Formats: sequence, structure tokens, C-alpha cells
Amino acid sequence: MSIKYAIVALVDPSDHPRIYHAFLYLFELKNNGIEAELYLDGAAVKIIEELEKNPSDVIKPLYDRAVREGLIKEACGFCANAFGVKEKISKSDILLSREGEHISISKLAKDGFQIITI
Repeated sequence: MSIKYAIVALVDPSDHPRIYHAFLYLFELKNNGIEAELYLDGAAVKIIEELEKNPSDVIKPLYDRAVREGLIKEACGFCANAFGVKEKISKSDILLSREGEHISISKLAKDGFQIITI
């Protein structure tokens, strides 16, 4: 079985070095033929709202590429609701986890993903 990675971003999108690295790792893995997916959890769910406020943000092209390539697999429905961005994510191409539930780390592990948290 090949190694797969789930990158779980928990960091507030205003923390540019960390959120940048979530995308950097995602694209480095993909560019080298390694399966990788990005999951938005915790404060990272605010990325859509943050990028709407600042469309010239250095993170925007990375985010747009990840969305375009279908690499952002899921955002935490619980956190999206808590941070008030559930509606914005619902209108995007990003899947929300079930209402009141966080992203299932155990499901990712059972599906063979190694988990990287940022």
C-alpha cells in the first residue's frame, strides 16, 4: 500500500508561515506523486472569509489552486459554525463535515492516511 497524507490545518489563516506550510507540504507531496489531501479544522476554517477580505493575500493563489485541484477535501462543520463561516463554506466546493461533528481523524487513519497537523 502506498503512503497517503492528510494534512489537517488548525491554524488561524492570519498566521501566514504556518498556513503557507500547510499548502507547501500539500503541493510538494502531490508534485512528487504522493497522495495528499488538506482538511480545514479549528481556526483554519476562516480561510475563505479571510481571503474574501484580502484577495491580494499571498495565500490566495495557493488556496485557489488547492480548491481547483480538489485537494481541500473537508472543512470541520462544527468549527465552521463556531467561527460563523458555515454558510460561506457551504457555498464553496469544500465539503463540510456533519453538523456538530469534527473531522474524523480515526476515519482518515482507517483509510490509510498518515496525519500531519499544522
